[in-house]
Amino acid sequence: MTVLRCVARVRERGVGWAGRGSLALVLVILLAALPALSLAAGSPDLLKTLQGHQTNFINTVACSPDGQKIASGDDEGGIRVWELATGKPLMSLGEELPSIKSLAFSPDGEALAAVTGGTGRRGHALLVWDLATGKLLHDLREHSQRINDLAWSPDGNRIATVSNDNTLRIWNVKYGTLENTEKLNRNNILAVAWSPDGKKIVSTESLDGVIQIWDAVNVRHANSFKGHADWVLSVAFSPDGKEFVTGSRDGSVHVWDSATGKQVKVLRETELDAVNGVVYTPDGKHLLAATQSQLVLVWRLPDGKLVNFYEGHQLPLTDLALTPSGSNLVTVGLDGTVRIWNGPGQGGAESLLAQALKFENGTDPMNKDAAEAAKLYRQLAEKGQAEAQFRLGLLYSQGAGVEQSREEAEKWWTLAAEQGNAEARAQLRGGREVVARAAEPAPAPQPEAALVAVEEPKPEPKPEPKAEAKAEPKPEPKPEPAVVQTIVPEEKKSKVAAAPAPASAPEKPVQVAKVAPPPPAPPEVKKDKEALFLDGIKSYKGEGVAKDYAQAFKLFTQAAEQGHVKAQYRLGFMYSLGKGVKKDDRQAVAWWLKAAGQNDAEAQYYLGYMHEIGAGVTQDLAAAKQWYQKAADNGNINAVQSLKMLP
Repeated sequence: MTVLRCVARVRERGVGWAGRGSLALVLVILLAALPALSLAAGSPDLLKTLQGHQTNFINTVACSPDGQKIASGDDEGGIRVWELATGKPLMSLGEELPSIKSLAFSPDGEALAAVTGGTGRRGHALLVWDLATGKLLHDLREHSQRINDLAWSPDGNRIATVSNDNTLRIWNVKYGTLENTEKLNRNNILAVAWSPDGKKIVSTESLDGVIQIWDAVNVRHANSFKGHADWVLSVAFSPDGKEFVTGSRDGSVHVWDSATGKQVKVLRETELDAVNGVVYTPDGKHLLAATQSQLVLVWRLPDGKLVNFYEGHQLPLTDLALTPSGSNLVTVGLDGTVRIWNGPGQGGAESLLAQALKFENGTDPMNKDAAEAAKLYRQLAEKGQAEAQFRLGLLYSQGAGVEQSREEAEKWWTLAAEQGNAEARAQLRGGREVVARAAEPAPAPQPEAALVAVEEPKPEPKPEPKAEAKAEPKPEPKPEPAVVQTIVPEEKKSKVAAAPAPASAPEKPVQVAKVAPPPPAPPEVKKDKEALFLDGIKSYKGEGVAKDYAQAFKLFTQAAEQGHVKAQYRLGFMYSLGKGVKKDDRQAVAWWLKAAGQNDAEAQYYLGYMHEIGAGVTQDLAAAKQWYQKAADNGNINAVQSLKMLP
């Protein structure tokens, strides 16, 4: 974070009583903000980063029912089983396998199932291993195309798989046989989940974004509905089975009633940021999503408020899983790492402090919420955490999220200062200086440059008899002030009005306030395209300024018209989402074409996407592949993945 952004934040934190605007105190607050802001940018919840796959493309991860092991599968057929507590690799499974698309432990933890894509000896297969021996128990191949996902039944007797061959298949694990094959349409089926009571299966589809609910007991179709604008990539049931959540390539996250298929809430609106994995915490209090933008988003339930996010991966996330206790979160992505984190609410004081700072600062993608920050700071402050005590004092000093109170601010600063917090000590010293200054006699008021108070002239006294008249010295000329105002004390008004003017004094005209003309406006400094783009990003994300999509759109347009390639890409982004401007896919395509002409890989990727789904252009899979290939050649990982998904 730049010093200018820190100063902007300090200016927002103006203290709440007289005299606190001094430069010394501003610097104190700035110094106080710097360590806290750097803490917010860190990852106190990240516990371990595991490396061991031979490729960077890790597609899937699963946790064992006892919470002691994790398994991960990659794009070159590698499967690794790890000890969660130590990160130690325990075994590798499979030989000469094609890409591993999904993994799941059996409910008793004794077996591991995987599904594959690709062709060859074990392409399009459901594979099941005995974890005690590493022996392959089943190699089941009835799907004719890549298998995308699998789910165990709660009793561990059956497995459901879904595939690009448009089928849902149910397998008997004990005997290694196919029990059912169901097909409703020609869409690829991308994700599947089995309800905790074993009575329902939910599957999700590709282009039409359709969601299907199945009667799992009789294996028959029960309901169909649509809520996403694009592929539904992930699905998970709530712990009680009453709801399920879906994540889409359109970036949205929806929660559904599992009995009726009615939409309960939308946790995330459409965003050009695919949601590749979703999961509930075991207590049902939070819901997590792994996104293409390298973040894990955390919503609180039931109010659906975004309360935290995890960052650390360097490339898009592909999957996530929670241990049955909820104590640990495990994520994988296209950076070749397996990462182990504290689960939501499972971290220590540093974790809670970082979350509070995100609320206080409005760290993107979270909204600024001083009241939530104050609640979290109070939890820590009451347990004696000095930094939280200091920051809670700051909130009280400015009345942010709490009722403004000098007494409360000084109370928390005193507690923090007693633990050696230098910033709190500085705030207390500054407060005492203000009190001391307030006790001093107020200096005589001095005329200001813009307004001068002139008293009404008094009548000249009559000369003393037999005294020589003395010439009055002429006063030195004074520059006329910008505004002159006559002030007459209230108690003298009647006397002044009644007293006749002395004969020797000429009648003086009443002085009228003169308003000086406003100073000329400084010449407008024309910003270059890079400055316009950066200002647009600030308005779009609410960094140091209020979030304003319309202003961001205006600034991006100015920069884009000067040829700024990323501004052109962003304009396409805003037109596609309808943020700051009316949604217009044709305009989105037009701006992405301009950016793609400057070899922007992200614009090339989205042109492939628009041709694939037929938005703003005629649907054309051949053109989609061409744009994806250009983007992939320029290093766009998402384009590489999309090429694999196309038939």
